[in-house]
Amino acid sequence: MENASILNDLFRASLDQPEERTKLAEAGGAFVRQKLRELSFARRIMPPVMVTKDDCQRSEDHDGLVKIIDKEPDSKAIPISFRGQPEAKYIDGERYTVYFFTISSEKFQKTEQELLSYEMPITKIIEENSVKDIQKIEDGRFMDYLSLAITSSGQTQTISDTTVEKTGIAALSRVLTTAQLKLDVILMTQHDFSDILAWDANSFGDKVASEVVIDGYKYDTLLGYKLVTTIKGDIVDEGKFYGFAAPQFLGNFFILNQTKFWVDKVANLISFQSWEDIAMGIGNVNAAAEIVLTSP
Repeated sequence: MENASILNDLFRASLDQPEERTKLAEAGGAFVRQKLRELSFARRIMPPVMVTKDDCQRSEDHDGLVKIIDKEPDSKAIPISFRGQPEAKYIDGERYTVYFFTISSEKFQKTEQELLSYEMPITKIIEENSVKDIQKIEDGRFMDYLSLAITSSGQTQTISDTTVEKTGIAALSRVLTTAQLKLDVILMTQHDFSDILAWDANSFGDKVASEVVIDGYKYDTLLGYKLVTTIKGDIVDEGKFYGFAAPQFLGNFFILNQTKFWVDKVANLISFQSWEDIAMGIGNVNAAAEIVLTSP
């Protein structure tokens, strides 16, 4: 508690000087970026790449930036004799466009007097407000794109199970295999992940089953696939889980410049706000699949 109080005192003192506010904004921006990398499940499935204005193009449709991504053309191999020549194929490069948009937190305000009463560090206040707001919008937009991709590809399968079982994960892998892709990441809610904790030794093996009883499930993989879980049941539906190919086969997530953090003080009122400019898109609709659990 004492360390938190000292940090808050330093924070308030720095706000009284313009040059110190600039330093606080830079430090706050670094804090936000670090926490976003840890919290957003979309970033674990499709890791973001930093870009600058020079990496982007101007949009023809609006006063904003876009990034045009080249898609790898389809190819095939054919057998030929020593004197034969393959049939010529003109490479017609396909492309898709991802559009940049801004995600901003609300503008949060605290009086200097209220900050005195806090027994948590100011960084914790920022995390519980602006960071979580931004990363929830990120994840929601990712799920919107995912829904459109699955609707387009039709890669959804309903199975007669009320809980997540190994057969469901095998079905998820088969859907992607049919599209000549490999399952790399599984996404599900923490609620559905609880079903896995009930797996017995026949599913886990004796060693892992005994570990789960004592320490819970502590691995970041499941059956050899990367596992991402979320408590955001209002974004990811319970009773559904998703599979994705490796990021390079799935799509793109770009961050323009760096996440910004702004802080100011007028009289005794402290204000802070953070925002980012990002673009994301699923370039291969066949690289994502969905399993829906139903009652038998």
